[in-house]
Amino acid sequence: MSGKEANVYIVICGENIRCAKVYKEANKRSFRQAVHYTEGRKVKNSRMARAMEKGTRYGRKEQEAAWQNAEVDALYKLAAAGVRVPHPYGFYEGVLLMELVSDENGEPAPRLNDLVLTDELARQYHHILIRQVVRMLCAGIVHGDLSEYNVLVDNNGPVIIDLPQAVDAAANNNACKMLERDVNNLATYFGQFAPNYVLPIMVKKYGPL
Repeated sequence: MSGKEANVYIVICGENIRCAKVYKEANKRSFRQAVHYTEGRKVKNSRMARAMEKGTRYGRKEQEAAWQNAEVDALYKLAAAGVRVPHPYGFYEGVLLMELVSDENGEPAPRLNDLVLTDELARQYHHILIRQVVRMLCAGIVHGDLSEYNVLVDNNGPVIIDLPQAVDAAANNNACKMLERDVNNLATYFGQFAPNYVLPIMVKKYGPL
């Protein structure tokens, strides 16, 4: 599958079948790095920070590496916090090796937007994902681009994917707005299937974000 910022492949890794995410070059991505995503991210040293700020060739290279590493770091951190994300196995030269999220037949799990949900299942998935968003927030991370297109559904329910734009909840001034947008995206999507449940319950239980 080809996405906004990477191509994803099913690969054989020893005796296991896994997923390889190969990041596209910056000029071939449709999802652009923006200041409101990268604000607050730590840089290794002052030389690198200056180069990234000036936009030198070295700076652009390091900025690209930082963009990719943000997803790797987020996956490890969220997996450790108990958030349902693909388990990462390693990252090398622009290729992220991770768990293949699959269905009961071993095929790649469908994206949430490919499913037609019952009222009951929409309520259940919405409840699960809101709790996952809260758990992510407790781990200090906001997804920043969460929607039905960035969620896979396996036998145990929703799995959150695609995190290179993940933001630091404490260090990024835009984190609150992104969190609100993520939550509203979920409410709008599930509201199609359970219009009398999702929006009122979200406001009642979680309040304004």
